Amino acid sequence: MDSQFTLKRSVIAVALTLASSHVVFAQQTSNEPVVQKITVTGSNIKRTEKEGTSPIHTITAKEIAESGAANIAELMKQVPSMGSDINQDLTGGTFAAGVSTASLRGLGSTSTLILLNGRRMTPSAYADPNNGNSTLYDLNSIPLSAIERVEIFKDGASAVYGSDAIGGVINFITKRNFRGAEGGINLSANDDSKFGRQRANATFGIGDFESNGYNAFFSVDYSKRDRVARADVKDIEYDKYLTMNGRYASPYSSSVSKYAWIQKETAPGSKNFGLTRANMATNLVADMSCPDSEKLTLGAREAILPTSILFGRTICNYNADRYSEAQGEAKDLSMMGVGSLKINDNVSAFAEVAYTKSERPYTGAGATLGTGQTTNFKSTGIADPFQIILPIGHPNNPFPTARASVSVRVEDKLRNQTTTNENARALAGLKGSNYGFDWETAVLWNRSERLQEYDNFFYIPTLKKINTGTSMAELFKDPTLFKNVKNNGKAEIMQWDAKATTEFGKLGGGAIGLATGVEFRDEKIVLTPDSDLASGNILGLSNSVIDGSRKVSSAFIELRTPFLKNFEMDFAGRFDKYPGLKANFVPKVGAKWDVNSSLSFRSTYAEGFRAPALVQVLPGGSQFFLSGLWDPKRCEADEQTPKPNATAADCSKSASGTGGANPDLKPETAKSYSFGMILSPTSNFDMLLDWYKIRKQGEVMLGSAFQALKDEDRFPQNIVRDPNPVNWVTLNGVPVPGTGPLLSIKEPWINQGATEVTGLDLELRLRNNLGTWGNLSSTLRGSYQISYKIAQVLGDIEHNVAGKRPGIYDWNLSSGPDTPRFKGGISTNWTQGPHSVNASVSYVGSVSLMRNRDGETIYPAEFCYYGTKKATDAAPNRNTANPRFEEFEESCKVPDWTTVGLGYTYTGFKNLSLSLNISNIFDSKAPYDPAYTTAGYNTGLHNNYGRYFTLSAKYKFN
Repeated sequence: MDSQFTLKRSVIAVALTLASSHVVFAQQTSNEPVVQKITVTGSNIKRTEKEGTSPIHTITAKEIAESGAANIAELMKQVPSMGSDINQDLTGGTFAAGVSTASLRGLGSTSTLILLNGRRMTPSAYADPNNGNSTLYDLNSIPLSAIERVEIFKDGASAVYGSDAIGGVINFITKRNFRGAEGGINLSANDDSKFGRQRANATFGIGDFESNGYNAFFSVDYSKRDRVARADVKDIEYDKYLTMNGRYASPYSSSVSKYAWIQKETAPGSKNFGLTRANMATNLVADMSCPDSEKLTLGAREAILPTSILFGRTICNYNADRYSEAQGEAKDLSMMGVGSLKINDNVSAFAEVAYTKSERPYTGAGATLGTGQTTNFKSTGIADPFQIILPIGHPNNPFPTARASVSVRVEDKLRNQTTTNENARALAGLKGSNYGFDWETAVLWNRSERLQEYDNFFYIPTLKKINTGTSMAELFKDPTLFKNVKNNGKAEIMQWDAKATTEFGKLGGGAIGLATGVEFRDEKIVLTPDSDLASGNILGLSNSVIDGSRKVSSAFIELRTPFLKNFEMDFAGRFDKYPGLKANFVPKVGAKWDVNSSLSFRSTYAEGFRAPALVQVLPGGSQFFLSGLWDPKRCEADEQTPKPNATAADCSKSASGTGGANPDLKPETAKSYSFGMILSPTSNFDMLLDWYKIRKQGEVMLGSAFQALKDEDRFPQNIVRDPNPVNWVTLNGVPVPGTGPLLSIKEPWINQGATEVTGLDLELRLRNNLGTWGNLSSTLRGSYQISYKIAQVLGDIEHNVAGKRPGIYDWNLSSGPDTPRFKGGISTNWTQGPHSVNASVSYVGSVSLMRNRDGETIYPAEFCYYGTKKATDAAPNRNTANPRFEEFEESCKVPDWTTVGLGYTYTGFKNLSLSLNISNIFDSKAPYDPAYTTAGYNTGLHNNYGRYFTLSAKYKFN
């Protein structure tokens, strides 16, 4: 069954980024030609060529407009080097609800540094315990309409930018020296009129920096996203989900409704009210007074397993699907102002101010109460668990000689959730040229605030009344039974930085370039839960209480040494000092050799690090709920059959989890290598091919719940179970100590494991001048994953899981992203006069679902994880939830996916530009993935939009 995969998914400083992105000019003597130099992401030294020792993927404003992406997050998802382990803000119910993040090379959001105009952003105010999510740079806080281009530095960059740059850097660069005024609107929806988006933006600028001595511009962008119910999504493999998973095969949604199930205690004092197919005839009294139209008999049509107590049973169906979303509503507002002022011929001032606000309301079904113990969290840890226990004689207890519990839903108390993130940023600085140095210094302040609102959670002091004789009818009328909970978070950075660049000496290829600088940054985070939640009075909601800060000091140096006219080397080194950690130094060296005017080779070696996030080292830790846990003490190896005196719930268990802060954490370390070739055989054709390898060690991760259960006999302190002997599993009728129902798992932050990625990046660029027929340009970009290796604990055997689902291919792994062998696309643009036509083809490779090994044990033969059990299966726990899987997917994989896009822009009207973009023009459905039965598609690799239209208009005012 899919319990293990559910577990694997659910449990689930200081960079001196001063690289300006506008064009500057090197100092020249009067008789020398002016040589234009630019600064690109990845270095603070200006150069005359864009292609340096490291690979950079640049996305221009024109490419952004032609991509069809409605926001920054969608644009980043199209990048071939982007991993599938990204966060998206489409639905709620997650720790990262409301934010969207990037993950270069599939190394996690924490290993991808996000910059705005060359300086880092503050992380959002979250404490997400899932691996790779301790630091979340929210892409929603970047103003789309102000972006001029995006530079993606696909190489280890800690030697230049500091912590978090292990996988690479994404630098969002805004417009500069903008004059005039322009406004635009965008309207988008698919061919079912779903997934609608509306966006309007305006930009106004005055002054020319060179002629007037100043420039200032201001942009504002507002967008709205429509809510889409999950049931309304058609651009997935709907029929396959219906046939194999029972998705919408019937009206069945939930057996928990306002028509209560009263369940008898299995043994006096046990607090166990679990049902089995053997005892439910005597231990269950179900209210079946619902209308006949709501009654439903469950079975194979609904993909109910024969071992389930629901198989063959008639229930009162509650339609929770009407509240399930494929895409939640969204509203975004962003404003940004940028200014520059020439003080004299050598010195100028610059400033930036920005504000963004994103609102994400998510809908939820009615609140429920269950029969099991629910862990209650308070600010200082775990409070006493709560459980409904109806004493003998209780008005709702139909059993005259036994206690009972109840499973019921309060249907009119909807569990809606709203996340609001606000981000404010201010920057002021000076830069100039004096005494042979170009210098720059600035002060940056950036603050992110998060408000999470949860509706209709049970207030425990009132809820306890049911255990002392209050009837359900009376209890549900009590106005104090429900509370709306508000959690607040604030994260902030305040920094001062300074750098200087110059040239000195002379080598065979020219002067030596030097850059050096310092940065001092103060990081803060405050997470404040609702007072009732912090007191342990709210049922079934975790919280985090964190309040702390740290000061980080950094210094860097870079050298560019053109030893020959056709050979140069770059050297960089950076010191970072974090409180409680030794000073960290990371180097980088790069080389580029121009064999001739058509062929160049380049290579780099770099070391990197990532400091533990504040939320990982400050007191408070993380609290969370786990679901889909296979409990090996209480469920057989097939993960479907409960052991004697256990229940089916033990094969897919819910429990609480805690991840304590660890002040002894050490930084993650990394080594990266690259080797590339740049080939330009003609003036209109370029080929770039880059090999890369990144190895990250000592990753800061929560201990795995899967591993904790597996190692319970070795480390019993990490597992908390019900100690009542009445509930222990029996062996030959004898209770087995230490096998009570699972209550909680301890998963502290620790340095563990390693990830190693190796691959090839390819870029082909062709430009054709067609004379009177215009110009034709084509670009192919792709990323091929040679290997992706994971060691959960250092010393584990590492297997290549590229092109495979890690936790299935190697059963020993409990985490890891899907990594298709190849992702890429080709785009072509034709322009002639006022006409511009662009076409694109995007490809995402397949993902194998075959099981091959379990750590050191290699199976005699691979077998498909999903489908009907076979005698040849090397392990007993095949997922049989969709027994016909191999009938539909003989190759046992998530299929590859190809989509085609087409766009047209007309600029023949004065000052007006009109565009139509059609993504996925052939309406290719998102491939079937049996692990994503709720969403209906693999959310990290594909989308469920189908054929999607975007109409845009932009007007420039004179």
